[in-house]
Amino acid sequence: MNFDIFRAYDIRGIYPTDIDEEAVYAIAKGYTAVFAPDEVAVGMDVRLSSPSLKKSLVESLLESGVDVVDIGQATTDMLYFAVGRYEYSGGIIVSASHNPREYNGLKMVREKVTAISSDTGLFEIRDLLKSGPPPKTAPGRRGRLRKQEILDDYIGHVLSFIDTGAIRPFSFVANANFGFVGTPLRRLAGRLPLKIKPLNFEPDGSFPKGRPDPLIEENRVETEQLIKDSGVNFGAAWDADADRIFFFDETGRFISGAYTTALLAKIMLEKHGSDNTIIMDPRITWPILRTVSAMGGRSLISKCGHTFIKDRMRSEDALFAGEMSAHYYFRDNYYADNGIIPLVLLVEHLSKRRVTFSEMISPFMENHVLSGEINFRVHDTGEVIERVRERFGSEGSEDLTDGYSVESADWRFNIRPSNTEPLLRLNVEAREQRHVDEIVGIIRGIACA
Repeated sequence: MNFDIFRAYDIRGIYPTDIDEEAVYAIAKGYTAVFAPDEVAVGMDVRLSSPSLKKSLVESLLESGVDVVDIGQATTDMLYFAVGRYEYSGGIIVSASHNPREYNGLKMVREKVTAISSDTGLFEIRDLLKSGPPPKTAPGRRGRLRKQEILDDYIGHVLSFIDTGAIRPFSFVANANFGFVGTPLRRLAGRLPLKIKPLNFEPDGSFPKGRPDPLIEENRVETEQLIKDSGVNFGAAWDADADRIFFFDETGRFISGAYTTALLAKIMLEKHGSDNTIIMDPRITWPILRTVSAMGGRSLISKCGHTFIKDRMRSEDALFAGEMSAHYYFRDNYYADNGIIPLVLLVEHLSKRRVTFSEMISPFMENHVLSGEINFRVHDTGEVIERVRERFGSEGSEDLTDGYSVESADWRFNIRPSNTEPLLRLNVEAREQRHVDEIVGIIRGIACA
C-alpha cells in the first residue's frame, strides 16, 4: 500500500499500483479498529475496479464482526443518505470521485454521517496500518450481510426540500459523465414535470471521454453545445460520484459555484428565515457575503473540503454551505453535501419567479469578475505562498483560514494547496477585469519562476 493515498478527507490512488484489494481489506480493518461500528452501509461507484474492491471491503468488515448493508451502485450522496436515514453506525463508498479512470479510493463516514478527515481519524487509520499488519479480528461472531434498495426513499428525501406542486414543466440537459446519477435523475423526472435531455447517461467506469470532472473547462464544451442546440431551459452536469453539480444557463453559459452558492443561500434563507448561518469556502466570497448580508443572515468562512465544511456546519448548526467547487451542504441533509437537492431547489425557484435561468442568476454576477480556478504545479507550495505573501501582504487585509487570502477595496484572491492533487490553486475576484489580469500575471510570474 502507498500510504500517500490517505488524503486530507478521503483515500485515493491509482489501481492497482497504489490501492488494491489487499489495501482496502487492511483499511477496513483499521476503520473497524478506530471507530468500532456495529452496522456499516457500503456502496460503490461505476469504476471498473470498484466491484472487486467492494468485495474485499465487505469481507474485511464481516470478518471483524461488523454487519454490512450493501446498497450496491450508488452516488456518494446516496451513501450519506443511507447512513443518516437508517441510522447506521458508519458508511463507506468505493469511489475516486472525479479522478481519472485508473484511480479508485474510499470515502468514509461515521454515525450520523459524521465526516472522517485527516483531523478526525483518517490519519489514525493510516498510522495504525503503518505500525504493522492489520489488527487481528477478535474471536466472535461473523457480521451479517444484507442488501437494501434505497432509491425511492432517497428521491422522497430530495423532494422533501421543495413544494412539488409548485413545479412548472422544464427541460434541461443532464450530463451524468457516465456515472450512476442518471438512475436517480430518471426516477426524479418521473415525479416532477421535468424533461431530461440526457448526455453520457449510461454508467461506464472506463469514462470513454476522459476525466469525469465538469470543473475542467474543456469537459464542459459538449454540455454547452447541446444546450444551445436543443433549446432547453438550462443545463446541469455532475462529476462521476455525483456529490457535485454544475449549472449552465439557457444560453450554455457555465455558472461558477460561487454564484450558485449565493443563489442557494438566498433560497434557503427565504425558506427558513434570516436567523441562520451560511458557510462558504475562502476561494470566492464577495457574491455570497453580499447576498447573506442583504438577507440578514450570518456568514462564516471555512477551510475548503467536504469534511472540514461538515464539521463546521455541525458546530455552528449552519443552515447551508457551499463551495466554489460545486459541493452544496444542507442541515436537513444530515449536514452533508448532495448533488440533486440543488437541482430541485433551483427548479422550484424558477417556477415561482417565472424568469429564465440567466435572469435568475445575473444579479449575483453584477459588478463582479472572476479569474476561474488557475492551477500551478510547483515544487514547494509553502515557499510559493510565502513569496506571494511578501508581494501582496502590504496591499490589503490578510487571512490564513485556508492557504493565503488578501483583500483590497478593488480585488481579492485566495491561493492554497489542493487537498487532493499536487497543485497550487489560485482564485481571483475583482470589480474590474484589469485587476484580475494584473494579479494573475504577478502570481503566475512568482509560481513559474
